[in-house]
Formats: sequence, structure tokens, C-alpha cells
Amino acid sequence: MKVLFICPNWAGLADPIVREMVKQDHEVVHLDHSDFSKFSYFDACHRVLAKIYQLVTKNSYKHRITDAEITRTINSFFIARPKFDVIIMTEPSLFKREHLELLKQHCNKLVATLWDSLTKSPENKQHLDLFDVVFSYDHEDCNAYDLIKINNYLDPSWTTSVSLESAKYDVFSIMSYTKERYQQVVKFLDANPSISPNIHFYIDHPRKRKSITDKRIKVTDKLMLGDELKSNIESSKAILDFLQGHQAGLSFRVYECLGYQRKLITTNQNLKHYDIFCAENMVVLDSSYQVPESFFSTPYFEPEPQIVDKYMLSSWVRNVLSKAM
Repeated sequence: MKVLFICPNWAGLADPIVREMVKQDHEVVHLDHSDFSKFSYFDACHRVLAKIYQLVTKNSYKHRITDAEITRTINSFFIARPKFDVIIMTEPSLFKREHLELLKQHCNKLVATLWDSLTKSPENKQHLDLFDVVFSYDHEDCNAYDLIKINNYLDPSWTTSVSLESAKYDVFSIMSYTKERYQQVVKFLDANPSISPNIHFYIDHPRKRKSITDKRIKVTDKLMLGDELKSNIESSKAILDFLQGHQAGLSFRVYECLGYQRKLITTNQNLKHYDIFCAENMVVLDSSYQVPESFFSTPYFEPEPQIVDKYMLSSWVRNVLSKAM
């Protein structure tokens, strides 16, 4: 199949998907969101003029220019190109309706695979009627909007030779700071005073640092990616996963635990309904947030290979593309 994959390559997110599609003998072109528009203000004067424009017209100058750039990019990209069998995107909200209608002219199937719930990212549901197939990992969204259920995936590079027993810490987590998450983490640490934590909050603005006063929690203003993330996961026996807002599907933390053979502590009650749930490896927190001390001292129970295989990236790619045919 000829595939156009539109996905931000933040933290190299798109790369393994493209590699797997190629491995499965598909012809793939990948476009990052930044390929569609690179808007930036020339200087302070340009920014002021944009604000004046918005005050006078009640319209965003930045959005207007960005939308025009996206239209030009789409038109120029498809010059002298044959039609794609499928165009797959992960964030439909990047495009206005007219952009999607334009893209639809250049493919046999227009497909969306949503990586956020529609409760968390409601802007993604605005033009779903234009898509031939829409996948979601959130079963509540699937029921409400007649979407196709698909799980997130386990990247085959998420492997380790570091044993659980040699881990320095009991629990690791890296989360973007929100007030709610911070309160959850403090409650968790208070409920489990004997554990050794390696918990980080990522902040995107210095002012947020003053809100994180608990000395048991680390703060970083740099994204934790690649080898650094892997090293931190390997140095802990378990990963802590607090859901953000309303979420019914499984986060990537679950799949990282499968790959790196680490245990999981989560607030996601839905995990119990999946075949990868294993009480020896996973604790779904109740309102007390307490974790049995024996959880950290017992070995990791390796799940059956056929269960893990269902959640591998290769299965995810086959699933998406088979329904796009």
C-alpha cells in the first residue's frame, strides 16, 4: 500500500511506526506537523501588529496565516503525485475542514488513529464524519462515537537486560505537572512511607517550580527521552501511572512495563479488564493509595508470549492497515 502518515515526530514517536510499516512492505511517506506550517513572528513589531489585527477583526492573525500555509503545503505536496491508498493521521485537530476535504481528494481512505481521549482533546472530534475509519484506544469514545477500538502498542525497542532485583528505587515516574497530579503523588508517598521513590515532575514554566515543595519529588524543565528515560525505568522496580483527567484506555506506561519487565502502579481501574492484567505485576490503587510491601519484593511474573504479541507495534500496524484496505 502507498501510505501517507501524518504524525508529529516528537521524541521520535513516528519513527518506529514508519519503520514497521516499511518492514511490512508498505510504501510510506511521513509528514511531521511542522512540515505543514512554520509560522513565527518576525519581531516584536510584527507581534504587536498581529494583536491589533485580532482586536479589529476578532480573528487570530496567527491562525489565519497558519491555515493558509497548510493549504499551500497540501497543494504543493500533491503536485505530480499519484493517489495514496491511505492517509493516516493521529491529530485531526491540526486541520480545518477544508484541509481534510483537500487531503481526502488524494487518497482512497482517510484514517485517524486517536492517541488522546475525546474528553481530553475534544477538538479532535470536530470533523470525524470526513474519515472513512477512526480508531481510538478509549472504549468510552468508541461506544459514544462508533469508533473502532484499538490498543496502544509496545515498541520492540523497549527491552532490558537489567533485572528487577538490581533496581535502585522502588518506583519511578515522569509526569507533566498539574496541581491534581501533584496532590495525587503526595498522597501516594504519604500512604507508602517506606518506599524508595524516583518521581519527577516536568514543568514548562519556572513559576510552577514553587508549587512543588515536597522534597521527595524531583523537578525538571527538560523532557526525559530516549536513553535517559530507559535508564530511569531500569533503575526502578515499578512505574507509577496516574491518569490525567477522564481516560478509559491504557496509557503507554502499561506497555513500557511490559517491555522493560517492570511492575506497574496505576489509578486506571480499566486495566483489570485487559488480558495483560496480572496481580503479581500490577497494582490498581484504591482510595487509600496503599501498595502491599510484598509487591516490591516478589519477582516479576513474565506473561505468556502470545498475550504480549497482541500488543506489539507490528500487530498495531497490521490492524490499522488491514482495516484501511
